[in-house]
Parts: sequence; structure tokens; C-alpha cells
Amino acid sequence: MNRKKVLNKIILAAIILFIISGAVRIYETIYSESMENKKIRKKNAEIAGLTDRYQKYLNETAKKITEVPLNPHIISQIKSDIFKKMPDTKLYLWMCDGKGEFIFGEPSPAFTRLNKAFDKYRSFIEKDGYYVDRNDFLLKLIHKHNKIRFSQFDAGGQQFLEDTDWRFYKERLYPRDYRIALSSPAVNKDNQSIGDLYLKVAGTYEWYDRKDLLSDSIFPIFRGLMGFSMFLLWFLLPSWVYIDARERDVKNVFVWVTLTIISMGFAFLIYLLTRPPTLKSFLCPECQQELNGTKAFCPYCGFDLSSSFCPQCQYPIKPEWQFCPNCRFDMKQKPQTEVPNEKEGE
Repeated sequence: MNRKKVLNKIILAAIILFIISGAVRIYETIYSESMENKKIRKKNAEIAGLTDRYQKYLNETAKKITEVPLNPHIISQIKSDIFKKMPDTKLYLWMCDGKGEFIFGEPSPAFTRLNKAFDKYRSFIEKDGYYVDRNDFLLKLIHKHNKIRFSQFDAGGQQFLEDTDWRFYKERLYPRDYRIALSSPAVNKDNQSIGDLYLKVAGTYEWYDRKDLLSDSIFPIFRGLMGFSMFLLWFLLPSWVYIDARERDVKNVFVWVTLTIISMGFAFLIYLLTRPPTLKSFLCPECQQELNGTKAFCPYCGFDLSSSFCPQCQYPIKPEWQFCPNCRFDMKQKPQTEVPNEKEGE
């Protein structure tokens, strides 16, 4: 079979495969975005449920606080509640007075460490202006207290704060992380404010993807098919250009082949528009095999070639031509034949 004919079929199959796999890839993008939005909506709904639950707990705890200093029994109960919940989430509960000054907090080691740091670097912090007061300092840093290295400020001091945007700790939030900050007022028996109770909840939202046939099996297969079809087109199109250019006696064949390789198909389209319309050698219209001088029947398939050559000058022609481009013979007429001289026969 003719090499070009085989390439035509393979290229057509590769194009169809590329179009189908490309359409599936577009659907995969839409599908994945839809599933991701569904997960986010579910996450937000569950976090909203957590927020309501912890706000209710904070309000109930605030009702128990009616005087300062606090009853040790209340602090013990808060410590017990936080200890029970800590395996699942990080809970930090503390109280500040109306001026934002710290009263108590649990777990106490974390608040002790941050309060010492605030007192030590208070002049730097107030000058920087990033933290409004002690309570704001605790609110932003308490859940990351164990990751902060305050010793770096001892060497740099104020100049360090002015030259950087670090501000003790710059947190990176990931899609599955969540932070909930809640507050509730505490009043005495006369219904007068004695401060505010704060709760910081830090956790990681865990979702488990169900086994999805599309995401786990179908989409990866079509991604592979898309890559395979692109490789086929990248390899076969230059080959087709080379064969076709040689058949049409195109100059700079290897230039066109190289451009087709590096241009991702754009040079191939330009070549189709600019290539010579006729072939260098005559091919059989039926089997596309090259004819080596014969003008009667194709030696490969036996096709009748009488209508493929001009009857006047034997120039190769196409069926749709009305005139021969070599001798201008009208293809609708019969060729002129010489009439024998009767006198010569006598």
C-alpha cells in the first residue's frame, strides 16, 4: 500500500483521537471544579456547625464568670473541657478586661510564653503597629505559639522589625486549614461588664474522597490517549510533509519538515496552502502508485489509464480538466487521425 495513503489514515485517526480526548479533558476540568466546589460547600457547612457549637459553649462558660479573680473551680472545669477537645482541634480560651489586658488563659503554658514575649518586645510591637494590643497579639499568634522563635529578635532588635514584614510569625493557610475566633462578654451580678471571654479554634478539615470511576480510571486513560495522539501527530505530520513535498518537487523540503516539527502544526497548515497543486510524477488515480512510463493500464491494480492521458499528446491529465495544459486539446473532442492517401495505395 502507498506510504502516503497509510499516513493519511493514521493521521486522521490521531486527529479524531485528539479531538475526543481533548473534549474529555475539558469535561474533566469542569467536573473537577464542580466536585471541588461541592467539597468547599460541605466544608463551610461543617465549619459553620462547629462555629455554632463552640459559640454556644463560650456563651455558657461566660455566664459562669461573675467576678474577677475567677473561681478556681471554673478554671479547673475550663481546663478539663479543653483537654478533652484538644485531640481533635486546638482550643485556646482566655479572658481580657475592658482595656485588653490579660486575666487568665488555658492552656496556661502557651499564654505564659506569649505574654512574656509581648512584655519583652512591647516597645517594638507598639511602634510597629501591626498588633493593636496584647489581646490582638494573643488572638493572632496563640495557635502557633510553639512555632515562634523569639530569640531572633534579641540580636536584631528594633532594626529587625523595621526591615522585615515577619512580625513574629507569618502564617500560611492551606485549603484544609480553618481558624475560628469567637468572643462573648462576661458580666457580674449587677450586669456590669468585667471583660470579654475569647476562644480560638484551630484545626484541619479532613475530607475523604470517595472512589470515583471518572477521576480514578476514565480521566487518566484519556489524558494518556491525548498525549499519545499529540505524539503521533508530532511524528507523523512531518513525515507526511516530507513525502508530499518530494512528490511535488518542493524546494527546501527539510525546512518545511523542521518547521512542522517545531511549530506544533501551524507550519503544516501553511504548507497545505502554499504547496504546488500538481505532483512531480504521475500516480495511478485508483491505487496512488507511481507509474513508470506506462499509459495504458496500471501495472499494480490494472486500472484503465486511457482517460488519464491526453489523447493528442499523451500528457497526464486530471478527469475534471476540459483542456490539455500541454497542447490545448479539447478533451470533449476526439483526436485527429491521418487519412491514408488513396493514390499512395495504388
